[in-house]
Amino acid sequence: MSDSAEARACFMKWKYSRHFTFLKQADKNITVIRKLCPGEKKLSAAVNSTSNLLKHLTRQHRQSLLSEPSSSSTDNTAATPAKQTKLDFTSATQKVSEGELKKMIAGYVVEEMLPLRTVESLSFRCILNKIPVCGKKAALHDRKMFSAYLDKCYADMEMELKETFESLEYISTTADIWTSHNKSFLGMTAHWIDPSTFVRGHAALACKRVRGRHTHDVIGNEIEQVHSAYGLNSKVTTTVTDNRSNFIKAFRMFQKSDSDEELEEDDEVTFIDVEQTLSTKSEGQFSLPPHLRCASHTLNLIFHDVEKWLQANEAKFIYRSATSKCSAMWTKANRSSVASELVDNFFMKKLIVPVSTRWNSFHHALSRITDIPLAELNTVCTQFGIKCFTDREYLFLKEYCIVLKPLTVALDILQGEENCYFGILLPTLEILISRTLALQDELKLTASLPDIIVKVIYI
Repeated sequence: MSDSAEARACFMKWKYSRHFTFLKQADKNITVIRKLCPGEKKLSAAVNSTSNLLKHLTRQHRQSLLSEPSSSSTDNTAATPAKQTKLDFTSATQKVSEGELKKMIAGYVVEEMLPLRTVESLSFRCILNKIPVCGKKAALHDRKMFSAYLDKCYADMEMELKETFESLEYISTTADIWTSHNKSFLGMTAHWIDPSTFVRGHAALACKRVRGRHTHDVIGNEIEQVHSAYGLNSKVTTTVTDNRSNFIKAFRMFQKSDSDEELEEDDEVTFIDVEQTLSTKSEGQFSLPPHLRCASHTLNLIFHDVEKWLQANEAKFIYRSATSKCSAMWTKANRSSVASELVDNFFMKKLIVPVSTRWNSFHHALSRITDIPLAELNTVCTQFGIKCFTDREYLFLKEYCIVLKPLTVALDILQGEENCYFGILLPTLEILISRTLALQDELKLTASLPDIIVKVIYI
């Protein structure tokens, strides 16, 4: 048998030989014609290897190759294995009921404080249409129907909360008033310990609009109305507020005292002035629970005492000059986009602008400035047209941040929502005092400041 006939016979044993027509052999190579390609296109391969032919089938005719039935082959090469079958999860998709879908939509809108028109958004409805719902297709409500559904959910939640309060004996509440967009609001929360599990519970009682001036009688009336709405007048052990004078006066004027309880137990007939009792200006028309001032808000006031002390002693000049330069930088970076971009490009981070109602923000803003090397800081001051910081001013700001760092940590602990309770107050204050006093040896310009902070805490 000639070499060409032997090569042909060997080639015909290959499992994919039917896709080619053997043409000839030249030395150690064979030439074939590709049947799957249009026209008579030729392809070469080695006599003892069909890898080149298999590569052509894999690249150009993969679908035909994958459709080939499996069979044994004596060739030393094997076909490329088929791709792994993709997993189909459509049958395992968990479907939700229409009621569950409504609850999820309501939770999303309420928690993110989105407008009710969100449910009418076309893009939002497209997302909802992709959610598999049991049974028939869920009906997507418009704004009015969704508003009615939210009212029903609120009524159910309020009823459930009242049932929880009925099983409790002692409850503590908090109250606060704030202004947003020229409108005033009263917010109240309730806190309790479950008598069966000893787990702390909490809930929001109210977030209502308050009209008119925030006088003590208006505040007393609003707090009592919220307590009465949930049947808490006899269960509230204390109400916690900030140190505003209107809150303090409201509880001082309308808080039920021990002498009032003794008078209720006395069987003697007491004559009172009916006209005075029916008068709206009477200061005995409300009955408020005992009052406590917020520990974190009280601790927050230490900053004002520290500022007064700094303004009244020999450090007032350096304090004023250093903070005024910082204020100039904050103003410049906050009001000018060019200045803000310059800060971003030079420092690779933004300056923190302090907020008047949160003292921690002032400390964080100063810390951000003192984290910048003095040379780089003065370079930006020069470009801003602001007087450069002196070495003494820069050192003063650094020591100021070091001394008041324990105070910021204590405030963050006492302002916590989940892990803050009454028993953590005294340990936090003790650690704050000890760590503040331990800083005295490291200070030069503010060596007397730790004693002032500790003195204010004890007061």
